[in-house]
Amino acid sequence: MTHVTATSLATDYAAGRLSAPMCLLVETQATMRGDVAAAITEGEVLGGALLESAAPEAMADNAEAIALAAIEAMESGAGEAAGLGTEKADPVKAASSGSKWLDEILALPDPLRERVLESGLDWRFAAPGVRRIVLMKDAGSEAELLRIEPGHGAPRHTHAGREFTLALTGAFHDGIKRYAAGDLAAVDGETTHRPIAEPGEVCYALAVTEGNLEFKGLPGLVQKWLG
Repeated sequence: MTHVTATSLATDYAAGRLSAPMCLLVETQATMRGDVAAAITEGEVLGGALLESAAPEAMADNAEAIALAAIEAMESGAGEAAGLGTEKADPVKAASSGSKWLDEILALPDPLRERVLESGLDWRFAAPGVRRIVLMKDAGSEAELLRIEPGHGAPRHTHAGREFTLALTGAFHDGIKRYAAGDLAAVDGETTHRPIAEPGEVCYALAVTEGNLEFKGLPGLVQKWLG
């Protein structure tokens, strides 16, 4: 795949070229790494300078109404990009599902922590020793929080599209490279790997996928059988 770095994603973020899940990933990494935060600031300053030097464009008569409607939708959480729909989380289910690891969730960096709490803490089984919470979907991308017990991880797989995984706590190794807190793994269909959490601390990770995972070996046969 075309080489993607944390700072190049930060530049795309400042230019408004990323989906909502990717924005969440970049914003979260910026709280963990100064170089990412600096790249965002640099991109925003450059973008502001370009806007000031550009010739003004005529606006449509209803431009103000469109802008206000978009702001209202964002503030009310409407739309797929704001989350997973309009259905409200069941507080009883959220308490029973999420309280087990609530202290770990509260230690996650903002803005991710806020998004996770808003999700209702609906943990789902992903693999032995791995649990996931789907956080948002937008423009073909999906963001999910992964909780990976030491020594566990995903089966060997490749991807139908790009996958970005930000290590939040602990560390994992995908058979190619080690990723510790603040590191970003960026892969696509050209990469086959098997991320496994290292011994010791539980590994939390924020993953954004732009296509389905394609498993290898026996899990791949099961995946094909299930369609």
